[in-house]
Amino acid sequence: MFDLPGLYSLRCLVYGKLFRGGRNLSVLKRVEFTRPHMLVNGTIRMGDDVGIHRDVEIDYSGSVEIGNEVWISQNVLIETHDHIPTPGKIKKDWPIETSSLTIEDGVWIGAGVIVLSKVRTIGRNSILAAGCIVTKDVEPNVIVGGNPARVIRNFPAQ
Repeated sequence: MFDLPGLYSLRCLVYGKLFRGGRNLSVLKRVEFTRPHMLVNGTIRMGDDVGIHRDVEIDYSGSVEIGNEVWISQNVLIETHDHIPTPGKIKKDWPIETSSLTIEDGVWIGAGVIVLSKVRTIGRNSILAAGCIVTKDVEPNVIVGGNPARVIRNFPAQ
């Protein structure tokens, strides 16, 4: 698939204005910023030198803060809302719970990663290995991988 000349620059400019993006924002094709279920309170803010690859979905219904120098690889799903199963109610009437997410500076989120709504912080300079499912907060300066994601390597603090 091709991208018409100028569309990339226009896309980055529009997303930067709509979502308070910093300098050097890069947003490739088929990226979706969404607040499902008609939720309206969430916000998103992106720092400088943020790169978001193709086919990424970011649910910001609970708010998302993306730090500086963050790279989000292709086919990533980030959730900030969850359905609370309630006995006696049908699924469409289950309550919805939102949570905010902070992705700190220097994070790399690998291809195919899923970040679930219980995650509040992805720590500075951490790497989320391709295909992992993140179910809890990620400490700074680590590589996490697997399902559920767990620490597979530590980096010295910078």
